[in-house]
Amino acid sequence: MILSLLPCAIPIFVDFISLFQDSMKNLTQIVENMIALNCIIGMVYMVICFISNRKTIRKLVMSIYRFKKYGYWIKTIEVDNRANLFCKVFMFYGIMGNFVYMLMPQLSVQKCKASMVENKMPCGLVVRSQFPFKLDHSPIYEIVFVHQIYTCTMVSIVVLSLTMLLCGLLMHTVNQLNNLRAYIRKLQECQMDKLLERLIYIIRFHIDIIKYSKEIADAFSTMLLFYITLTSLVLSVLCFEIIMVDAFEDSVRFSLHLVGWLVILFSVCYNGQLLIDESLEVANDIYSIQWFNFSVDMQQKVQMIMLRSQKPLSMSAANMGIVSLQAFLKVMSTAYSFFTLLLKFK
Repeated sequence: MILSLLPCAIPIFVDFISLFQDSMKNLTQIVENMIALNCIIGMVYMVICFISNRKTIRKLVMSIYRFKKYGYWIKTIEVDNRANLFCKVFMFYGIMGNFVYMLMPQLSVQKCKASMVENKMPCGLVVRSQFPFKLDHSPIYEIVFVHQIYTCTMVSIVVLSLTMLLCGLLMHTVNQLNNLRAYIRKLQECQMDKLLERLIYIIRFHIDIIKYSKEIADAFSTMLLFYITLTSLVLSVLCFEIIMVDAFEDSVRFSLHLVGWLVILFSVCYNGQLLIDESLEVANDIYSIQWFNFSVDMQQKVQMIMLRSQKPLSMSAANMGIVSLQAFLKVMSTAYSFFTLLLKFK
């Protein structure tokens, strides 16, 4: 799959280098190539991360069923349905956005004719870059156009699918934390002769959730690095391209592209923040019950839950930062810094 993208990626990369050597006269074209290269590189990086951890990720998906023994399975099914709906809506937006993104250059072909003669850039393509052969005749133009459509579609589907997979696993983990908190709140209603048994049950449930969360963090750690590094560069160059392009059609397609990346980044960071918040709330719930009336042995077990819950469950991006809403703001801040830097070169 990665090799099939090379016929599109190599001309864009060569054109990107040649434009840099040309004293950066056409900054808009450089930035457009940068957007395409960032997306392709990001997708390839995510695929490599996924392949290297595919066995662990497959195990994670199957391991959701191990929580069935803890009850509340109907809620788990509801969360799974909600995750599937979220995935379908987002995938629909991605496919429709791709369709618009690929169609818009065709609508601005006439405006592109002058620059085609001056800059030798082909018009109507998704990414306008120079090729080592002429594109002004059939079927060469159609072949290049279809391959660029294929490349855009593959990049979008892969990035969206892996993002939704991660968000779905995080949603299930947060749901299990909610179930754990429900059991803790019901401790006060439990009979004294069954209290110790119920407390041990809660501890085992908590341990399984912690293990599952760590497994997700280990499997997606390197992939998460993409969201807090390359994403800021993609956002900045998209913003720059929106305000710099002359054609309204290009502004629309780059705006849709920008919204897509913002939703991807926010979805991951938001679910990461929910995981942190829900794991910390476990300590508040266990502290709120009248645990001081328990026996010494049970008090020690309650204190163990309190101590462990004070360390939040989180997703680390290869030890480069915690994925949370704070990370989302940092990425936006970095993107703005890149954006202002690009404005100085226009």
